[in-house]
Amino acid sequence: MERIICLLILLNLRLFAQDEFIFWAELSSRNLVLFHQSQNISLAMTKSDNFFSDFVCELPYTQKDFIKFPKNSLGLIDEDMPKKIKLDFLNSHKDELSECFIGAKIQIKSFTQTNLLKAQNEIYIKILPLRFSVDFGSNSALIYYLRKK
Repeated sequence: MERIICLLILLNLRLFAQDEFIFWAELSSRNLVLFHQSQNISLAMTKSDNFFSDFVCELPYTQKDFIKFPKNSLGLIDEDMPKKIKLDFLNSHKDELSECFIGAKIQIKSFTQTNLLKAQNEIYIKILPLRFSVDFGSNSALIYYLRKK
């Protein structure tokens, strides 16, 4: 019975959450020096309903990307490539992707402690989790931010 449920979950992921991903990031600085940076990308478990799709950026392919992408019979990039290849591409372009979502919902916390003539400042910046989709074109990947209606 458990196997059937697992197979149904995997089938659901394969059919419905095709090109949706989730991105979030955290940055922390202490005394204006960056000491922690984390950018995360994961596959979406479900497909979004009732959403607007806003174009945010374009990620050009590198030569390594062209080698990894599967091709169709015409020699073009196959849109139905496995999700692992898509996720690997996005992980290899994390820095560019974080620049795409810099205008998203951001949470900032700042703490300052003073003791006589000493001051310590800590700033925490968090890009809240957001959904996005990817369309793979012939020369670049187009990134779309998905937000609810």
